[in-house]
Amino acid sequence: MKKMLMIAVPILLLVAAFAAKTIFLAPAPPDEKALAKEPGPIYAMSEPFVVNLSDGGDAPHFAKVGVALRFSMLSAAEILPAAGTEPAHVEADPELRDIVIATLQTRSSKELSRPRGRAEVKRKIIEAVNKETDLKILDVYYTEFAVQ
Repeated sequence: MKKMLMIAVPILLLVAAFAAKTIFLAPAPPDEKALAKEPGPIYAMSEPFVVNLSDGGDAPHFAKVGVALRFSMLSAAEILPAAGTEPAHVEADPELRDIVIATLQTRSSKELSRPRGRAEVKRKIIEAVNKETDLKILDVYYTEFAVQ
């Protein structure tokens, strides 16, 4: 009995110490609201977009636009690291590309040739991505922009 007590007491003390450390010293869960507002990595979409614009008339107008997205730290894990020499990618890239194309196609060449029109497209892209996907982006950057 005494031998059993000599073995059981240290084991119980170790278990109690581990439980106390786990419960009381565990890091607090991350604040999702703060992470959603904190700037994270930038993801440059691999190829520029070439889209028809909403201009009416005889001559079609199009835009060629390169886009990069600033993720929040909440969505930073969605950017998958580069494998070898390939650029980083996001699993939702086709969905993001669709949102950018749909947003650009609602604009005319006249709207996109003005700073206010380009800023409005950025705002609409951010709004659509944050609403239609699980991703949170904070900003959109044009890496290339031509309207014809």
